[in-house]
Amino acid sequence: MANFIKFLFGKDTASKRLLPKVETLKIVVVEFAEYGNYGFGQAMARLLQKNQYFNVRYFDEPFNKGFLNLQGRGFFDLVDAGNMILQKLNADVIVWGYQEEANIRLNFQTANVYSDWENVSCSILESLYVPAEYFEHISFFPEMLENLITGTIAAAISEQRIDLRHLKQKLLKNTITNFMTDSQSENNNVMLSPCALNTTGLIYLSNTQRELTHKNFNTIKELLQNALSYKNQIIQNVHLGCIYKNLGQLYETALKQELGGYWQLFREAINNYRTAQKYLDHYNYPYDFAMISFKLSQLYFRYWKFSNDIQALRDAVHYLREAEQTYTEISFPELWSKIEGYLGFYLSLLGLFSKSNDISKLAIKSYKNKQTVYRKELYPVAWAKIQENIANVYYNIGKNAKDKTALAEAIDYYQSALKVYENKKLRQDIIVVNNSMDKVMKAWKM
Repeated sequence: MANFIKFLFGKDTASKRLLPKVETLKIVVVEFAEYGNYGFGQAMARLLQKNQYFNVRYFDEPFNKGFLNLQGRGFFDLVDAGNMILQKLNADVIVWGYQEEANIRLNFQTANVYSDWENVSCSILESLYVPAEYFEHISFFPEMLENLITGTIAAAISEQRIDLRHLKQKLLKNTITNFMTDSQSENNNVMLSPCALNTTGLIYLSNTQRELTHKNFNTIKELLQNALSYKNQIIQNVHLGCIYKNLGQLYETALKQELGGYWQLFREAINNYRTAQKYLDHYNYPYDFAMISFKLSQLYFRYWKFSNDIQALRDAVHYLREAEQTYTEISFPELWSKIEGYLGFYLSLLGLFSKSNDISKLAIKSYKNKQTVYRKELYPVAWAKIQENIANVYYNIGKNAKDKTALAEAIDYYQSALKVYENKKLRQDIIVVNNSMDKVMKAWKM
């Protein structure tokens, strides 16, 4: 009887079904204006709060927002201020707003915005222009435009955020489904602005980057090329840079997905990225310029592997050097160490094929730079791998120049790596290093 009463009045908690927890994105909306027109940010926050997947906070602490005009060196301040807000509020995405005449320009920032080099990325410079009057009457905000904002927020989430990957894909798919449903909307003219077309292309690309089909490729290409066709509407050159950057990402993704026509895809990816850098220059937009430089280095290296064109390998090194200027050891130690590792590898190959000991020594320097981050006491196996790479370079120097001093250095570096592998009982690595030392000894006797 007691159990029956508990059941009737809901006291038996064990019998209750727990509702699944809804995944959410933590979003911060920063008030749009430094002076005048206050309330647009609050209206934006109310609009986003309608989405069940968004946990929205409104931020209006006083600070100089002059850098939001995206002009000049103030872009450094934009990135830094955004990162501080993201960290302070433990947020996933910031929505920035800035009034330009009768429009509000929206930009989106995440903590990983300039560190996810391997995937399709969404720059802070990607912009959406919304008529300011929509924020004065938020209840009449066009659904198609609201959907576009949702998709842009989802596209901004880095693929490095494994915890948000499922939610990101859900939001992107919902956005694209709504695009198809709303294609006949009376607000279709809003979607024909170059920034809206560019962002729509980015949303489709972000959604299909792991399974890009020929059909999707053509759809995205048409969206981005249509954006370029509205050049007379483009307010700042930076927006042109974003469109060309996304075209570069499209062709690079198609190359990774092996959609065919390799040489054409290589050329288009490289040409579009290089064109983007003309507008996203190193002085004013260093992070975008540096990220594109890294992507170019990877493309040129792949091109070298296909063509054996030594100039492509030199170009790969050149663009890594460009990226190195922005991703410094002090500000981005992990990313800098990654660049140094690639530099060590590319320079070692360049030194080998050009038979230049000076270039090979630059490779050794880059590898040692990487070890300042991957120190032996913290990362013994990673440190040992670098020791092994340095040994390989010394072996090539010694063999090509018949330099026994270099061969002796190779043995020393191999042995230091071997000690770590033996300590960690890494059997396969031990076999590889022992075989490498045998090759050194053969070269010594020649």
